[in-house]
Amino acid sequence: MQRRNHIKWHLGKNWQQLHPTVQRRFNRLPTEQNPIIYKGIMEIVECSKAGWLFAFLTKIIGNPLSPHQGKNIKMEVQLTTHPNTTGVFWRRTYFFPNKDPFSVTSIKKDDRGKMMEMVGGGFGMFLDVFAENGELHFKSSRYFWKCLQWYFPLPHWLSPGKTHVIHQDLGGGEFRFTITMDHPILKRTFYQTGVFHEDTD
Repeated sequence: MQRRNHIKWHLGKNWQQLHPTVQRRFNRLPTEQNPIIYKGIMEIVECSKAGWLFAFLTKIIGNPLSPHQGKNIKMEVQLTTHPNTTGVFWRRTYFFPNKDPFSVTSIKKDDRGKMMEMVGGGFGMFLDVFAENGELHFKSSRYFWKCLQWYFPLPHWLSPGKTHVIHQDLGGGEFRFTITMDHPILKRTFYQTGVFHEDTD
């Protein structure tokens, strides 16, 4: 199966607007035998009461949201691909003190020219991908439920909020990862930010 770099393809000519180190970081595809692993510290992991409720209710589709909060939380991110499956799997594992490791797994891929991130049960979100100030941005445009080959859009109020992910290079092999979720009625439901580096051991 032919594989392509979905992020680079979606950015097109705007790929050149990314910081050169961000380009190098995303201009490759992991494999099962050679996954890409990042390790770091999530300086802030926060969710509102409404965010906690979303996290609790979505446990049935595979824990896509962390119900836990904390500061300076160790975290590992593993990227891989699987044979005969399109897209890149992202597994983010939080190591909260006095708790079992908490993992969130999703897959970023495209279908019919649309970039998306999917979790369990056929649920996911369409993503707008763009470069700004050398940073890589992902913004959700719509949450959906996929059944067979059809995508059914979900009302914005039924989602945890518009998701915005920023990958910002910091130099010296480090980058900042920030994610926010803002609900149209409930306001900010989730906020996380931290500094990471690639694990080359």
